[in-house]
Amino acid sequence: MKTPNIKTTILGTVLFFLTSLACAHPTGNMITTGEHVLWPYISPINDPNHFACVMLWTKGAQPKVFIQSEYTASDYMLYNKQNEIYIIERRFLQAADEFHVRVLKSTIGSQPKVIWDWFKDDYRIGEGGFFMLSDHQMVFGKYPEICSMEKGEEPTTYFKFDNPIKRIRAVEQDQILLLGENACYLVQQNGNIIKQWNDLINPTVENAPMNRNQVFDADYSNGELLLSYWGRRSFDLINARGKRKIILQQSEPYTPHWVALWNQEKLLFSSQLIFDGSTPKPHLILLDEQNNQHLVWNTE
Repeated sequence: MKTPNIKTTILGTVLFFLTSLACAHPTGNMITTGEHVLWPYISPINDPNHFACVMLWTKGAQPKVFIQSEYTASDYMLYNKQNEIYIIERRFLQAADEFHVRVLKSTIGSQPKVIWDWFKDDYRIGEGGFFMLSDHQMVFGKYPEICSMEKGEEPTTYFKFDNPIKRIRAVEQDQILLLGENACYLVQQNGNIIKQWNDLINPTVENAPMNRNQVFDADYSNGELLLSYWGRRSFDLINARGKRKIILQQSEPYTPHWVALWNQEKLLFSSQLIFDGSTPKPHLILLDEQNNQHLVWNTE
C-alpha cells in the first residue's frame, strides 16, 4: 500500500472528498448497542475549532454527550461488538501536517479506556469503516481495499476483492457488508460473496448534492439492505425479495449520511448542507415498525 501524499485539515465547516468517497462532516458512522444509539458529531455544534464528541441516545431521553475529545480538528469512528464499543479518535496536528489516531474501548456507563495509544495515521483509518477482530487487530476500509492491521504494525491486505470498495461494515453472523461504487456485497470473512445488490445508483438523477450521485452508507440485517442515497436525497430499503422502495424522501438542504437497522426500526441520519460558513445541522429520524417518523435529534 502507498502512503497518501495529500493531507487536509479537518474543520467543522468544510466538506471533504478523499479519492472517490465523498465524506461530509461529520466523519464517522452510527451504531446501536442494546437500547442505545451512538453517533459522532462536534460539541458545541457551531464551534469552529471542531471538538469532536460521541452522542448517546436512548428512547425516552434526550441525546447527550457520551465522550468529548480534548483536541481541535478531531473526529470519532465507532464499532460495537455485542456490548463492547470501540472508538477510533483522530486528530489533525497542523504544525506537523499529520493525522494521528488512537483506539479506545468502552461499554455504556463506563469510562472509555485507551487500548491503542496515539500513532501517526497515513491511511485515514476508520473513515471507510472498521471493526475489531480482537483488542490487538482491526480491519478497516481504505479505498479501494480492505486492510488488516495489528497493533503497532503496518497495514496489510485483509482479502483481495475484484471491485473497489468505499466502505465496510461488520454485520450479523461475522459477515461483512462492502459498499462499492454502484453495488453492495455481503461477504464472509475471507471475501466470498454471500449476496450482492447491483445498480444501486440511478444514472438519470439530476442536481445531486455536490454533483455526487452516490450511496453514502448502508446497513444489512435479516435479509434487508438499508441505503443512504446521497445523490437522490433519499433513504431506501431493499427487502429480502429484492424489492426496493424509498422509505424517506428528503429535499434540499437535507442530505442523507448514515443509516442503522435497529431491531425492526430504522435510524436515518442526515445533515443540512447549506455552504454559508456554518456547521451542517444534524437531523436524525427514527422510523418505527409502522413507518411512523420520530424526530430524535435536530438542533434547529
